[in-house]
Amino acid sequence: MPVYDVIVKDRTFRVEVEEISQNRFRVIINGREEIIEMSEKVIEIKKEKKDDSAPAVVEGGEIRAEMSGTVVKVLVRKGDRIEKGQALLVLEAMKMENEIASHISGIVVDIPVADGDKVQAGDVLAVISPDQSESSSGSQSRSSSSQDGSVVKSEMAGTVVRVLKKEGENVRSGEAVLVLEAMKMENEVSSPADGVITRIFVDEGSRVQIGDPLFSLS
Repeated sequence: MPVYDVIVKDRTFRVEVEEISQNRFRVIINGREEIIEMSEKVIEIKKEKKDDSAPAVVEGGEIRAEMSGTVVKVLVRKGDRIEKGQALLVLEAMKMENEIASHISGIVVDIPVADGDKVQAGDVLAVISPDQSESSSGSQSRSSSSQDGSVVKSEMAGTVVRVLKKEGENVRSGEAVLVLEAMKMENEVSSPADGVITRIFVDEGSRVQIGDPLFSLS
């Protein structure tokens, strides 16, 4: 069985992959075994669905699946008003149920999935039309980020468990700045270079989505 060492944010995962039959694989990650099936038909259906929802993406912020899985329960409907951090749906992946939360406050424009749907990584789960105040504050945040220097953004959706550094502190390349919990695992987010923390955009307990700014470095 082929064995791979996969490094994600300075953490190493031992991954073993064995093909059981066509489009069916046994995957062992750090001793935990899962059976994965690949279906070309499901992928094709989801691609069509994704294309159909493309116009809605223009209307507001989009929430995308971080990994393949099954929608267990949709918690909101079109037209609902939601707050930042509110759960939109429950997604089962790798035999774990995960609440998918909104990274902005606003109105639900579209929910292109339903209970029981299979989704692929990158598929649109929900489209949110952000509040005007949210949009303007986001613009200000992006503006100040560019002035603060190099901005480190989140590579996964999750919750900030601990902030290990303060603004104005010196850090070395590879030194942990905060801890992010995603998929029930804690991941250290490290500084990409030597420098000074100019700004921390999140607090402990904050929910973040892929691409959200975490901290900036000069």
